[in-house]
Amino acid sequence: MIIALRYLRGKKKFLFTFSNLLSLLGIVIGVFSLLVVSSVMNGFDSDMRNRIIGSKAEIKVHKTDYSPIKNYSNIIEKIGKEQDVIGAAPICEAELLIQKEDRIASTISYGIVFNKHKTVTNILDKMVIGEPDEMALQDDGIIIGMDLSLVLQATVGEYITISSPIGTEPSPFGLLPRTKKLKVVGIFISSLPEFDKTFSFLSLQNVQYFLNLEDEVNFIEIKTSDAKLSAQTAIKLQKNLSGKYIAEDWSDFESNLFNAMKMEKTIMFIVLALMIVIASFNMTGNFIKLVAEKKIEIGVLKAIGATKKDIIKIFVTMGSIIGMIGTFIGTSLAYLILFLQLKYHLIKIPVSGFPLQWLPVEIRSIDFILVPIIAVFISFLTTLHPAKKTVQIDPIKIITD
Repeated sequence: MIIALRYLRGKKKFLFTFSNLLSLLGIVIGVFSLLVVSSVMNGFDSDMRNRIIGSKAEIKVHKTDYSPIKNYSNIIEKIGKEQDVIGAAPICEAELLIQKEDRIASTISYGIVFNKHKTVTNILDKMVIGEPDEMALQDDGIIIGMDLSLVLQATVGEYITISSPIGTEPSPFGLLPRTKKLKVVGIFISSLPEFDKTFSFLSLQNVQYFLNLEDEVNFIEIKTSDAKLSAQTAIKLQKNLSGKYIAEDWSDFESNLFNAMKMEKTIMFIVLALMIVIASFNMTGNFIKLVAEKKIEIGVLKAIGATKKDIIKIFVTMGSIIGMIGTFIGTSLAYLILFLQLKYHLIKIPVSGFPLQWLPVEIRSIDFILVPIIAVFISFLTTLHPAKKTVQIDPIKIITD
């Protein structure tokens, strides 16, 4: 240990030589960058997941052939007996045209039972204009997103026309699209622009009318006690329901988005991990140079009784010291910066209309365990090659020369 520290300090008696300081700094930057970027990616992932789960349910149950569910009340009752389920609601979904005067837009309308739907999602709690309730929705009311209201220039209390381009009904003039005049009773902001521009909520009976359904629904939405364990709950529901039904959790019906985010994080992790590898290569070069400079000293150590194992241990100790100190500093700095961002929101996102006002972070224990272990392990591996170089040094030849 003493010899290793002397080699690290060099002749200047400073903490480390300049080349060793560069190796240390490379590991600090690599560990710091990897932890910070991973935590920011975790923050974006969690924020997006919470927004989607808040706007949609955690689990959907539908028929294998996507045909309407007739006995949905019995199925909801059966689902409600599951231990982890805290809410279940019937849903009808239809793509409709929405119009106010000469302004037309398309919308994905959800037919809901207001009070039950509030138990599976929080989107009905995000009203910015109006205070809709079950009675208002049943009385030919409609709830729309803020962006959709801006497109239509419609606000609470005004009437809009909803029509189905597919569903038709007979009239004296032939078959005409099903059309209904509805009153805007609420406007919401979900923090997801695509949702605010597309989604609308009607009473279950109104959407059933547009789809020409009787007492049937398209699927059932479910909320669990823990969104992170919703996949396990979905598997349990799948087993309890008959083979005619499929239970999908949020990671299934939004799989493209979350798989893309997961892939992006993985690639970012690999790229930043290469920074630690590059710093370790620099350390390898420094140690090979050190072996050449200290050839005589190493030969003398061997001559006075130091074994090959003792010499290798010197260089392994040097690499481990640099790796552990660099990892500790990088980890500490990363945790400090992330903690300050989490508490004080130091870094803002100056983009108007963006759902987030500051950079989101999520500190996960697994990252702060895995990254330091990887950094120290890589630092250890990089010392093996220069350490083996010392084995080739012949002490007799060194002394005679």
